[in-house]
Amino acid sequence: MTMQAFPAHGLEDFKDRFAHPDPDLTYLDGNSLGRMPLAAADLAASLVEGWAVDLIRGWNLGWMDVSARLGNKVAKIIGVPQDTVVIADSTSVNLYKLIVAGLATQKGRSTIVTDDLNFPSDLYLLQQAAGDTHDLKVVASNGVDGPVEGLLAALDESVALITLSATAFHSGYTYDTRAITDAAHAVGAMVLWDLSHTAGSVPVDLSGADLAVGCCYKNLNGGPGAPAFLHVRKDLIERLENPIQGWMGHEDMFAFSHEFSATPSIRRFLTGTPPLISMALIEPGLDLHLEAGGDRVRSASVQLTDRFVAAFDRTLSDRGFELLSPRDHRHRGSHITLGHRHALAIDQALINDYSVIPDFRPSNGIRFGFAPLYNTMEDVDRAIAALTEITDTGSWQRYKGATPRVT
Repeated sequence: MTMQAFPAHGLEDFKDRFAHPDPDLTYLDGNSLGRMPLAAADLAASLVEGWAVDLIRGWNLGWMDVSARLGNKVAKIIGVPQDTVVIADSTSVNLYKLIVAGLATQKGRSTIVTDDLNFPSDLYLLQQAAGDTHDLKVVASNGVDGPVEGLLAALDESVALITLSATAFHSGYTYDTRAITDAAHAVGAMVLWDLSHTAGSVPVDLSGADLAVGCCYKNLNGGPGAPAFLHVRKDLIERLENPIQGWMGHEDMFAFSHEFSATPSIRRFLTGTPPLISMALIEPGLDLHLEAGGDRVRSASVQLTDRFVAAFDRTLSDRGFELLSPRDHRHRGSHITLGHRHALAIDQALINDYSVIPDFRPSNGIRFGFAPLYNTMEDVDRAIAALTEITDTGSWQRYKGATPRVT
């Protein structure tokens, strides 16, 4: 028997640098939690040993520099200047910090603009930040594509801030960040981008963008619950005040002054003591992405997602599935969502019966995340074959009514 040959996307050599304890598993959920780089295991052991041996001395042996040092690696990945990114807190906490900090500088402007493709947690934070002082305008989309015309029409001199997910969490729609940024600046509005589904999968143009946040545990492979990052444009760093100011952002943190005086550097956006071990474990994933290079990662991503869309057209479009992501890869990130009236049951059949792991997003979406550093063209074909067999045999029906806690 001859083995089937699959086309190469150019990054296959990176696959073996990630943990694959189950060789039969097809993992297509890296846009929720990336695979573990093998180097992370050795690093974790080293960090724990350092804790045991160095104790408090470790902070003077490099621990204090980890947030800024890794921030500079993220800066290279997202294409912004050095010393404008720090690793800190969660994406939500960082987003809240920058929303409030940005609004405080926009006196006389009363409107915040976003869209209904934004991640729900982002919307919750915007609602809270808006309070009784700002109007939150949520521009409606068609559920797949970013409502660019509606967003541009919403921009006027009343807008203080526009904030969007650069790549939408559900559909994968990816904005022309430069175009939106330029339009916002033309009316004096600030721009805040959420890069959680962009960083590590899609090169992003943040030229002139004011603010950005993103997580490190998806396409950057930093580990479950890894701390997030925030970026502030260099000329804004000293103008903005951290609304959750803490001792780590003080100009002299060990003076223990009762009065806060912010450091002039990006460190002013730190608050409390960083979770050193989980933060340090982000580095192996960052190094792999930097080694591969953003353009190569994007090229491989496009090849993977284009193959999936082509296979959808051939085999799934007449089996009750609907493409809920942009067809044009120029407007698509590295994940694709398929709709089906029995999406959750099919998702559970994929996971439990076929060892194919995507994820489910209400109300009827199955998301397939393609991570070019460890996913191959064979993974695409295995997922399509499983979907075809599940629908043809009706095996999904045994999972009708399933209610898994995490989907």
